[in-house]
Amino acid sequence: MATNVLELRRFDSGAAAPQARTDAMIRVAEDILSAARALARKVEGHGLAIMVWHDLSTLAEPVDLDGTPINAAAFGWSDEALAPWREVDRAMRSPLLRAARVAAEPLWMNRDGIRSRSANRLLDQIDLAEMGHAPSPAAGIVIPIHMPLGQVGAAILTAQDEGETDLAARFAASAAPLAPAIWQFITSYAGVARDDRYLPTESLLSPRELECLSWVAHGKTDYEISIILGCSHAGVRYHVTRACAKLRAVNRAQSVFRAAQLGYLGVSPETPRTALLARAN
Repeated sequence: MATNVLELRRFDSGAAAPQARTDAMIRVAEDILSAARALARKVEGHGLAIMVWHDLSTLAEPVDLDGTPINAAAFGWSDEALAPWREVDRAMRSPLLRAARVAAEPLWMNRDGIRSRSANRLLDQIDLAEMGHAPSPAAGIVIPIHMPLGQVGAAILTAQDEGETDLAARFAASAAPLAPAIWQFITSYAGVARDDRYLPTESLLSPRELECLSWVAHGKTDYEISIILGCSHAGVRYHVTRACAKLRAVNRAQSVFRAAQLGYLGVSPETPRTALLARAN
């Protein structure tokens, strides 16, 4: 099991928030390569190498206008080094990418554990046995990028010396300065590259529609939802159908997905407090 060791130096979470435009920001597709090269220079100035993804759901590599992967064209990775990352099944198991999915702030990790500012029980569940085996390096700094519509991207920073596995000093010196430029590059790339066919339509759902969709997301049938909410079976179907129409979804599954993308479906307000009280006792 991974261990979560809190850094003594406090990470400034504001550093990862949107800042003034930098050379790493992409306004139009023609900016991609120049923005990537600007980011590469900034990272190299800290003695690090960088690799990025804008969407961990597919692990598709960001590319320039010519279709050349920028991890190679701008960040200097060879095809040999990138090959293991292109084997999606292997890459999905990487502890670095798994950490990016469940953390919202920079962290660093090696075989001895995961170090982040905030305690995160999900990080404790990550098996670090794959660290040091392709594609995962023996140590790396992870910059998670969580974006609107549930999209998650990430940057992995490694020491230029592959034998360097204690990144505590580099993390303390580099994470905060580099995070804003990485955030701007990945989020602006995602904005340029995002496929409009899969974007939900923002709609205002009623409390009853949200209740019904939330129970649908928990696998309940219309009949079961009617019992839980104390309304008719037909009433549940009406509210779910209305939510589907508002979200321009073709079925219940897509309506749940789009509602989740927009942040309508989350943990009930009582659950966090109940969980905290349970752990405190």
